[in-house]
Amino acid sequence: MPSEMTYTIPDGVLTAQLEGEAVLLDLQTKHYYRLNATAATIWKGIEDRLEPSQIVNVLMQEFAVAQETAQAETERTLDDLRARGLLT
Repeated sequence: MPSEMTYTIPDGVLTAQLEGEAVLLDLQTKHYYRLNATAATIWKGIEDRLEPSQIVNVLMQEFAVAQETAQAETERTLDDLRARGLLT
């Protein structure tokens, strides 16, 4: 991870946790985003104010994947969420 930090979810982003996935609504853009199980787990980690390395550990346990896989997926997802304005 580039740096260990927590991320902030802007006030205008609403979340609905569903069975195995999550749906986000950006009130500013009126866009919905559907997160698969992996991304929903990462999002839950953000909501719980976990650092990226802690999120990686959760992914490794929940999905029985190698650290490299969990880390790459976490980095990719965090980058994507930031690029869409869903995280600061």
